Amino acid sequence: MTADLHTHTTASDGTLTPTELVTAAHALGISLLAITDHDTTAGVAEAHAVATQLQMSFLPGVELSAEGAPGKCHLLGLGINPRHVRLNETLSQLSEHRRERNEKMILRLNALGVAITMDDVLAVAPDGANLGRPHFAAALVASGTVTDTREAFTRFLGDDSAAYITKETLSPADAIALVHDAGGLCFLAHPGLLRLAAHETYETRIRALQALGLDGIEAYYSSYSPADEARFLRLAEKLRLLVTGGSDFHGANKLQVPLGIVRDGQPLSRNLLPARLLARAAV
Repeated sequence: MTADLHTHTTASDGTLTPTELVTAAHALGISLLAITDHDTTAGVAEAHAVATQLQMSFLPGVELSAEGAPGKCHLLGLGINPRHVRLNETLSQLSEHRRERNEKMILRLNALGVAITMDDVLAVAPDGANLGRPHFAAALVASGTVTDTREAFTRFLGDDSAAYITKETLSPADAIALVHDAGGLCFLAHPGLLRLAAHETYETRIRALQALGLDGIEAYYSSYSPADEARFLRLAEKLRLLVTGGSDFHGANKLQVPLGIVRDGQPLSRNLLPARLLARAAV
């Protein structure tokens, strides 16, 4: 009885469709799955329908980018109502901002001497994808500008790279409130990947987010060492926060991250997840 509560489909920057992802999870024996695409719930209904057919437990989810006090982070909304009106209005606005950002990134790349168009990006993206930097990276590889996606991010697309354009995001406070309004629980995604300021610790950052209503943290994560996992489990216990766990699976866009592998190369037992979270899963 294993779980993976952090996965991405072609609705954002994954390479498996919602149907393919759920089917693959079922084949691996995963009994509880969450779809957490970036800033969209477009893949949730399809995934939920397939999970129901396969008698898998399912959590509708979303991964929201947030920026502002107390710092830049990603937040997972789990157990949300994907038909919630304000949630979808907000995600639609973010999608429009993303479209405008993508156009600016094309112009920035062109100014750097890279001959690439939006049609080139669309050509390597799945139908209906919420276009983002992984799709730009694939287009750069296809054009021969770079040899692989890692080089694409290092030279052009990474946060500190030449063609990077800041993404319009919610503040952490607004993102947490939005998840709660949509009936979900809000978790800090992969806290071990946070960029902390010199005066910060993981505890001070997480306490600040908890003061805004954060429900828990992703204490189990595919790239954590056993020491990382132990650190965040201790913090969750100390701060009385819930825990979640996931692989952050993206398919071919992150070949080093297999579906369902969450804890030091092993699956995550759903028995390690809190009852309050499990209770929100639909069969």
